[in-house]
Amino acid sequence: MSRPWDWSPLDLASDPVPGDPTDIRSSATSARATGTSIETQSRRLRRLAKAEGWDSESGRTFTTSAEPLADAIDKAKQRYLDLATTLDTYADGLEELQRQADAARLDADEAKEARRTADTFVVPGETDPFEIDRQEAARTRAVDLADTDLADAKAVITRLVGTGGDTDGEYGALNDQAIAAIRLAGDDELRDTWWDGVKQVVHDARGVLGAIKDVLNALGPVLAAVGLLVMLFGGPVGWIIALGIAAAAATLAITSAQALAGDATKEDVIADLVGLGMAIVGLQSLNAMKFAVAGATRSVASSSASRAGAARAGSVPARKVETARKTAEEGARNGVFRAADEAGQKPFVVLVDGLLTGGWAELSAVMKLGPGGALAAQMETMGLRWAVTGGAAGAYSLVTELRQMTTVVPGLLDGTYWEDKKTSVQVGSL
Repeated sequence: MSRPWDWSPLDLASDPVPGDPTDIRSSATSARATGTSIETQSRRLRRLAKAEGWDSESGRTFTTSAEPLADAIDKAKQRYLDLATTLDTYADGLEELQRQADAARLDADEAKEARRTADTFVVPGETDPFEIDRQEAARTRAVDLADTDLADAKAVITRLVGTGGDTDGEYGALNDQAIAAIRLAGDDELRDTWWDGVKQVVHDARGVLGAIKDVLNALGPVLAAVGLLVMLFGGPVGWIIALGIAAAAATLAITSAQALAGDATKEDVIADLVGLGMAIVGLQSLNAMKFAVAGATRSVASSSASRAGAARAGSVPARKVETARKTAEEGARNGVFRAADEAGQKPFVVLVDGLLTGGWAELSAVMKLGPGGALAAQMETMGLRWAVTGGAAGAYSLVTELRQMTTVVPGLLDGTYWEDKKTSVQVGSL
């Protein structure tokens, strides 16, 4: 049955309790049907997971992930079922409030009509005072009754919607109850949190982040080339390795964020972590090799000085022995230091150490300058260990970075680089 559109009997411009319970129940039916459909699909998924004939890698992967996926689907099902129940409850409550409002509107209409009828109770031209008093009393009673009925009807509306519109009264309480129930239904493990927002930002920026990682990876070969040039001219290279460590750390941070957002795998994170570790090992190897070369040089210089001093002392008069020995020792020591510096600056040594041996070529050149003492032997052993470690770390980093660049260069050449970075499907992005 259609509801009234004219609410002027209650001095209202529009329906005080608007809404269509039929449409709301239709929405509840749709939500319930969706929940039932999800439940059906969940059961089918579980049956498929237990079915035989899936003896393949993809089949085993599906079997492993089907049960957790079905559990997640079941949680979504409950949302729809709870929503359907809430909508049905709201439709029932709204229908009852509208019934009361319609009745109050009818009562108000009848009260106003009775008020108009009361004016006819005194017949014009009547001269009998007694009759006039009786008619006036009847009119007064009819007016009072009509006014009371109208006030009662308006009181019903006030109870339903209060004095502040549809946010007060029983209608407002019904709306609040429905809103709270809908929010409660959505307050589960499927509800997005602030962290979900952060992951979405990372996912949306996957193109930019991927390009930044490519730039950071490209720094590796560039820094290696710069390092060789600096070494050839005798400059410090520690700051270059420090830049490589910073680039590796930034790459690891980006990949970790992407992994949390579902756009990178655990293996990607491990690979970048290894890359950072190799960069750190490279710096440690550089410092260790500097220490080993310096220690070996001092040991060889000391041994050479002792031999030169002893040889010189045996060829001069006794009164000149001490002076001759000191002069010979200083000359031999300085000669070893000069020879060590020259050996370390030879282009061949620099290239071999920079590309392969991580400092072993320079240390070997120093050890060839002459026999050293126990310290030289100790430095040689330590240097060999760090040369192998540092050389392997440097080679791993360089090969990894060059291999990564081979996946970037073709896209840059054919103009598809940015498109691939921005639109390609990422792990976990579906």
